[in-house]
Parts: sequence; structure tokens; C-alpha cells
Amino acid sequence: MLKRVTYILSLAVALVACSREDNTPTSVDFSDVITFGTVPTNTSRAATLISNSDEESFRAEPFSVYGDWINQNGARVEMFHDVKVSYTTDDKAPTGWIYDPIQHWQQIGDYEFRAYWPASSVVLGTATARTLALEYNMLQRNDDMMVAYVHCPTKNNGQPVGLNFHHTLSAVAVKFQAPNAECEYRVKNLFFTSLNYIGALPYELTDPNPDVTDEWVYADGARSYVNPDNIMASERLREWSSTEGRLAPASANDYPEEFDLFLPQSLQVESGIAPPSITFTIDVKWATVDTITMTVALPTTNSAGEPMVWRAGKKYIYIITVQPDKFDIEVRTTEWDEVDASVGDIEF
Repeated sequence: MLKRVTYILSLAVALVACSREDNTPTSVDFSDVITFGTVPTNTSRAATLISNSDEESFRAEPFSVYGDWINQNGARVEMFHDVKVSYTTDDKAPTGWIYDPIQHWQQIGDYEFRAYWPASSVVLGTATARTLALEYNMLQRNDDMMVAYVHCPTKNNGQPVGLNFHHTLSAVAVKFQAPNAECEYRVKNLFFTSLNYIGALPYELTDPNPDVTDEWVYADGARSYVNPDNIMASERLREWSSTEGRLAPASANDYPEEFDLFLPQSLQVESGIAPPSITFTIDVKWATVDTITMTVALPTTNSAGEPMVWRAGKKYIYIITVQPDKFDIEVRTTEWDEVDASVGDIEF
């Protein structure tokens, strides 16, 4: 009888111990967990946004991931389908980025990942890690959109998956100067016209560089994802206005540098179509105040005589020099991020 009681008590203690162990929160063992980082391990450069040189704005929004496991026979298994990955300061997330539920690496095979930021971007069609199309409408949005792609072996040599995000849009600013002004010039209003304003950016497995491209789709075609009635906006795009206006200084370096985001596109259009242009209104103050409204076509060729194209990941600054009898326009092109491009125009 004593032995029986002892056995029952021992069993009860064991059950209590098991119960306590199962319900006690523990730190996740990340040694075999798929984790993400925004910077590959061999560089210190992160994806940056147009208004800052750190990751504060990037971290404020989640990115989304599609990911396939490719086994030794070449068969694909979707492991991530539009999974939101958010930044956290929790020490349990070694790279700072976390998603739920967590996924573990398979023992063999390869992985392919495709991601976009912000996770609120409009994804078209049946998206996978192989094929993804993102829509951007300039009439509705004026924020950044970035993409990343990586192919890696399972377990990735013990490292997080390095998602090095790339810009998919162009950044454009207009600045004024009046170096020899006898009058005071104040810019009161500015907007763009005759530009493609809506499009889809498709990524396919067949692309030689699946994440280094600015081939946006604007209209009907074999790869078209959007079919708006009119893809070129004649109305005012990115309009800016001010009652007081902004003084045109002697040097454009002293004029505010404010960038707007545009779809990458050629500035050359078919004959009979109004060219992409900037329209602005200036108050000219001398003895009296006269108001002048001018429409200036954007240059369609660069300094080398090549067709002018707004490319993804580039900044375009238009310097308008105000003179008593005319307006001169000059375009300056720089990298969106002031670093050397290692692949094409938009990887950094």
C-alpha cells in the first residue's frame, strides 16, 4: 500500500513538472530559424529613404516577403506568402526584424526570397516568390517603394537572409535661381503635366537580374498588369503653391530642395502629344508686381544627346534660371544614395 501511494505521488510531481515546463515562456532558439536583415553581412550600407540617411523611417513600416524552398529535385514549396516582417527592439529578435509564425530552415536545398516595402504597397495578380507585380499611382501616393531579391542555400551559411532593398522610383526636384536679378522673383505655384502616372513593376523568374530593373508597364501588352483609360496625366501632378511664394535666390543652392517621387519613364513622347512639362507662376516685383505663368518642357535628351529617362534610384534636379527676358533650364542627375552603384543603376 505504501509503495502504491509513493508511486502516485511521484507521478503527480512529474506531471506538475511537465506542465510547468510547457507553459513557461522561453527565448526562441534562432540557430535554425530563418531570420531577415536589411543589410548583407559584407557591407555596412542599409536601405535608406530619400529624407534620411538612417533606417528610422524604414523600420517604422513592415516589409513583406514571399519565399520558396527548392528541394534537391528542383520542386518548389512556398514557405512565405506575403508574410509581414516588422522591426522590434525585443532582444529575442537577433536582427531586429520579426515575423509570425517563425519558419525553420530545411536541411537541404535552396531558397528564393522576394520582398517589397512598405507592406502596404498594392500587389497585383497571383504573387509568388517567382512572379510579383507592384502597382504605383502617383495621383494617390507620394511615398517610397522598394524591393529586394535574394537566392541563397538552405541555412544561408548560418547568416540572416540579407535583403538589400532597392528603390523602384525616381526622385525629382525643381529649384530656382536668379543670379543677375534686378527684380525680385517669387515662385507662387508649380506642377508637372503629361507624365505617366500609373504603372506596374513586374518581376519574373526569367529576368536576368530580377531586382535590378526599372521596366515599368504602363498599358496593354504581354506583360501588362494595369489598363487605365489614360496612363498619361494632363492634370496637375505634384502641385505646390504658396500665398507668399518662395524667393528665387542668387544661387539654386539656397533654394529649398524638396523631392517628389515619380514613376521611372522616358521623357520623349509620340508626335502630337504634349511633352512632359513644368508649369510655374512667378510674381515679378520691380516698380510694380507682375504675375507670369510659364510652361517649360522638360529636356528630352541629356548632355550626351541620349534620350532623357527618369530611372529608378536616381535623383533629378531641375535648375531654372530666371532672367528678365527668358528662363533657362538645366537638369542635374545624381544617385539617390550617395554611394557607388555595384550593379546597374539602382543597387546600393
